[in-house]
Amino acid sequence: MKKFAWPLLALIALVLAACSEQETDNSGEEESVTPVEVEKITQGDLSVDKQFYGRVTPESTAPVIPPTPGEVESLEVEKGEQVEEGDVIATIKSAEGMGNVDIEAPADGEVTSLEANEGGMVSNSEPFVTIVDLDNLLVEVTVTAEDLALFEDSDEAKVQFTSLDKELTATIEYAASVPDDTGLYPVELSFENEDNDIKPGMTAVVQLAEKVVKDTLLVPTAALVDDSGKSFIYIVKDDQAVEVPVEIVETQSDVTAIEADVAEGDTVVVKGQLTLTDGGQVSIKKEEQ
Repeated sequence: MKKFAWPLLALIALVLAACSEQETDNSGEEESVTPVEVEKITQGDLSVDKQFYGRVTPESTAPVIPPTPGEVESLEVEKGEQVEEGDVIATIKSAEGMGNVDIEAPADGEVTSLEANEGGMVSNSEPFVTIVDLDNLLVEVTVTAEDLALFEDSDEAKVQFTSLDKELTATIEYAASVPDDTGLYPVELSFENEDNDIKPGMTAVVQLAEKVVKDTLLVPTAALVDDSGKSFIYIVKDDQAVEVPVEIVETQSDVTAIEADVAEGDTVVVKGQLTLTDGGQVSIKKEEQ
C-alpha cells in the first residue's frame, strides 16, 4: 500500500503546479487599459501668425507753456492727477503787467510732470506742466522691408500684453515708406486704453497673419506624436487606440493643420498617447465639472 502512496502524491503535486502555472499565464495575458484624455477633430481655417515686439507710447502729449513769465500765485494740480480740457491748473502773476493769468489744461489727461511750486517763478519759454492722454495709446514697432507689407495690407492687428495677460485689437495708423537710421521701418498702432491698466513703456506683442490655411483638418498640437521623424495621432474607436499617420501642413502652439485619413468629429487622444500602441485598449477620462 505504501508503495503506491508516494507516486500518487507526486502526481497530485504535479497537477496542482500545472494548474497554478496556467492561472499565472492567463492572468499575465490580460490586456492593460490606458486612461486617456481626448478632443474632437475640427475643420476650418488656420491663421499662421508672425509676432513683432514693440513699446507703448502716449498718442498725444500736451506741454503747457505760460503765455507770460511770472510768479505762481496758486497751483491747482498735483503730479499724477487727472485733468480735463479747460480746467485751471495754475494762476500766474504776470511779470509783464498782464495781471493774474489763469493757465488752463489744453487737453484731457494725466499730469505727468510738474516743474513749478506756489511762489516760484515760471518762464514763457519752457513747459512747467506736461499732460499725457492715457486713454488713447500707441504701440510702436520697427519691421524689416519684407515684413512691412503685412502692415500695409492690413487695417488691424492683435496686440498682447503678457504682463497683464491681456489681448486687444489695435488699428494700424502708420507704416513708414522710408527706413529709420537702423534700416528698419517704423509702424504705429493705436488702441483705446479702456481700463487704464496699460502704461507707456510697457512691452507689447503685435500679431499679424502671415499665412492662412483654408478649410483644413485641425487637431490640438498636443495630440501629435513624433517617432523617427514620422508624425501620427491616435484615434479612439470602440475603446481602442488606432494609430493614424499624418502629414503636418502648418502648426501653431495650440493647434495644427494636418492631412490624414480622419474626419471632422473623430475623437483624438491629446493626453496619454505616449504610452499607447496601435490597437491598445483605452478608457476616456471624463472632464471634471
